Amino acid sequence: MLLSLLLANSADVSAVHAEGTTEAGRSEQAVEEPGRSEFIAAMRRVRERTAEPPDPDTLKRFPIYDYLVAARLRRDLAAMPDEPLDSKIDRFVSAHAGQPVTRALRSEWLTSLASRARWDWFLPRATELNSAQLICDRLAGRLATGDKQGLATEALARWGLAQRPPPECEPVFAWLRGQGLLTAALAEKRTRTALEAGNPRLAREFVADVPADAAAPLLLWTRLLETPKPVLQALASQPAMDVEPTALEAGFSKLARTDSAAALEVLPGLLSRPGLAPELRGRLQRAAALGAAYDHDPQAIAAFVRLPADAVDADVRDWRVRAALWAGDFQRALAWIAQMPAAQAAEPRWRYWRARAVAATSGAKAAEPLFADVAGLRDFYGYLAADRIRSDYQLNAHPSTAVDSEQRELAARPGLIRAHALFDCDMTDDAIAEWSVALANTSAAIRLQAALLAADWGWYAQSISTLAQVGELDDVRLRYPRPYPEAIAQASRLTHLPPDWILAVMRQESLFRSDAVSPAGARGLMQMQPRTAAAVDRRWHLGARASAMSSEPGFDPSSDVKLGAAYLRELLDRYDGQLELSLAAYNAGPVPVSRWLPPKAMDADIWIENIPYGETRSYVQRILEHIVAFAWVRGAQPPRLSTLLPRVVPASISAQAARRPVANDPPSSGPQHPRRPVRASGAGPALQPS
Repeated sequence: MLLSLLLANSADVSAVHAEGTTEAGRSEQAVEEPGRSEFIAAMRRVRERTAEPPDPDTLKRFPIYDYLVAARLRRDLAAMPDEPLDSKIDRFVSAHAGQPVTRALRSEWLTSLASRARWDWFLPRATELNSAQLICDRLAGRLATGDKQGLATEALARWGLAQRPPPECEPVFAWLRGQGLLTAALAEKRTRTALEAGNPRLAREFVADVPADAAAPLLLWTRLLETPKPVLQALASQPAMDVEPTALEAGFSKLARTDSAAALEVLPGLLSRPGLAPELRGRLQRAAALGAAYDHDPQAIAAFVRLPADAVDADVRDWRVRAALWAGDFQRALAWIAQMPAAQAAEPRWRYWRARAVAATSGAKAAEPLFADVAGLRDFYGYLAADRIRSDYQLNAHPSTAVDSEQRELAARPGLIRAHALFDCDMTDDAIAEWSVALANTSAAIRLQAALLAADWGWYAQSISTLAQVGELDDVRLRYPRPYPEAIAQASRLTHLPPDWILAVMRQESLFRSDAVSPAGARGLMQMQPRTAAAVDRRWHLGARASAMSSEPGFDPSSDVKLGAAYLRELLDRYDGQLELSLAAYNAGPVPVSRWLPPKAMDADIWIENIPYGETRSYVQRILEHIVAFAWVRGAQPPRLSTLLPRVVPASISAQAARRPVANDPPSSGPQHPRRPVRASGAGPALQPS
């Protein structure tokens, strides 16, 4: 029913409010800039290594022609480097010193020079390096050319880092070894650095250089990080067993995060070990209490109560309130909020929960002014508070003012001209680099005008991120554009999801960048992992060729949006339409969400507050905010969070829903999709509780 009402209210609005924009968000009425089509075709020939005709004058005058020249030089460098090409690249890099167009070319050229041992070319130009490989190349080059002044100090600093060195460092490390400079003390320090960074695999490699007597405690530390439970059980039952305090704390913290029940079980034995410093005792108790709260363990409240005062920090203050809310102990939650420092208690989150706790302990009338104090905010807690007192949502929207003279000056800057052209040619990373250089050291007022300019170009990601950087958050219409109208309309018809929901996920996942690729490998507008996208495509028989399904270059917004919407639809079906569970699973994966389901029905705001992964908690809250904003921007009455978020059902009911057989054919009407058996395939990022 909820989806039916939302769909009816938002039917076809995406297309209406995005009128005049293409799928990429650029104006359909914009005149094709001379040289753009030639540039795109020429870049394609470079990638495909096909024959090239002479460049026409329109192409040579195109603002980013230099990027074509750089691409050709990079292609030739990969194919057949030689001294004439080195000279040509040197002239180009010198002529464009400090400009983004040279960055990739310079890095690849320096790598090529080092691989050819052209130290006479490499060393004078190997300055301001941020690549570990090139830094090691420079060390190797200095060694090869006899430049050893200060070399040992620089090489030892590189050797001691808690990271696996690139092969290029081996010659200079071998020299250090031959000089007798890699001492046992330094090897031990290096191993400790790796352990302190939480990298036991690297520590096992480094410890091979440590003498056996000094290696023993380091190997125990390594085992504590690799398999903390059995080692901690041994330490708890054998008080005489030696362990370094830092290693004990690291292993116990790891266990508390991964198996809080086991951590609580071994804690008494660890606390009884002789000679344990009071500060360490407090830190162990803190880790155990936080781990229990992350896992929603009923023992969490008692663990927080036992904490010594000096072990209470901001995280403890946050999570003990959350644990009390999960347990339904509003009196304790209110008392713990009262113990927060003023700045922490003044956060909208805790102002809202104070009002909720007062309502639960003293009645709605007593809480009404507290809710009213939060209800005017344009955020998740403001909307929740407004629902509690049945007041309208306050979007507090104020449009930004465009200053024509500043807009014209910005539009004429060479760097921004190049940024615009690069964006129009789908070279977004290069466009961002040009944008950053062009606006470096400019005032917030100028960057605000640049954000308006980017919005006019249809470069929504840059516009929105720049508005956030300058703190201009009240221009709600500018921050919530509606690009890709056709793709969203098609996905909405396919999945029977409201367009606003699809837009909200897209905005949070990729900020409307069709070429977005996350560090974890998620791709496209809806940021799906290739395996998940391929599985969804098979289940829905879409025959999609989406960027999300491949690690190869190339992005297909239409397919990406359909697949992301289809996956969200599957999650909604899996969780009986519970939006908050579905969004959490989209971000973190269904497996963690299955661990977070409550044992009995629970208010959705309490469940969301207790999501252990800070990123996922914020993700769910932000998307709900986006849904409200997108409705407001198109002139509709925003949906109430109280409507979107009914109570979270117990784990047993959700498990039954996940196992429930589903029909192969859609019903004749209603907000359903061609249902198919749902098999969890999403793999969320490796997130830490916070």
